[in-house]
Amino acid sequence: MFIISKSELFSAYNKARAAARRAGDTKRIERLNKALGILQSKNYYTGERIAYTPTTHSCGCKDWQFRFAKKRAYTGECKHMLAEQLVTYILEVREAYAISLDNVYANFETIGA
Repeated sequence: MFIISKSELFSAYNKARAAARRAGDTKRIERLNKALGILQSKNYYTGERIAYTPTTHSCGCKDWQFRFAKKRAYTGECKHMLAEQLVTYILEVREAYAISLDNVYANFETIGA
């Protein structure tokens, strides 16, 4: 299990929302808002996530199963998939930051030697 800080969550959310706004995708913005809400809830990791087993590319929820229905009018990702994409992005940024810090520490060690 991993802990996501509010700062990391909102940074990832703001970047995704800005990209959706630039593309003019209002339905994706709505789902990003819902994804942010479920990531903030404490029971997501024990409730919905276990029930639907979402990944970044598929989900077991009804929203994803009926994505091609005319009534839905949106074939993009469901809120659970967007939540998983946000988590994946946050973990990738953490990894990149850790690697860059390792490089900085390595440079300090060679300077001090």
